[in-house]
Amino acid sequence: MKKTYTLIALLGLLVTMAVAANAQIAGRSQLRANIPFEFNVGDKTLPAGEYRVAQVNASSDQVILQISSTAGGRTAMLQMNWVKAKQANGSMLVFHRYGDKYFLAQTWIDGESDGLAAPKSRTERVTQRELAAMKAQTETVQVRTR
Repeated sequence: MKKTYTLIALLGLLVTMAVAANAQIAGRSQLRANIPFEFNVGDKTLPAGEYRVAQVNASSDQVILQISSTAGGRTAMLQMNWVKAKQANGSMLVFHRYGDKYFLAQTWIDGESDGLAAPKSRTERVTQRELAAMKAQTETVQVRTR
C-alpha cells in the first residue's frame, strides 16, 4: 500500500514539473542575432557579435529583455514597452543609427502583431540632439534573427 501512495505522489510530481516546464518554455521566446556593429542597450555599449535576446519575466506586466553575448561575458537588461503593428514580417531587431552609433530600438517576432520598443536612453537623446544640430542623417537598421 505504501508503494502505491509513493508511486502516485511521484507521478503527480512529474506531471506538475512537466506542466511548469512547458509553460515556462511557451512564455519565453528567444531570438538569436549576429549583430555586425557595436551597439547600445540603454546606456550600456556592447561589441559586435552573436547575441541571444530573451524576456526574463514572462509572467509580468513589465517586460524586461536580457541581451546576452553567446560568447559569454557581455549582458545588458532593458525594460521595454509594448507596441502594435500590422504584423511582423520576420523576426528582427531594429536599431536607430546616428552617425556610427547604433541603439537598440525594437524587437519583433515573426507573425506577432505586438512588438517591443526600447525607451530612448539619455545617451541616445544626447547623440540625436548633437546630430540634429549638424543636420546629419539618421536611419533605422534591421537585423534579422533566428
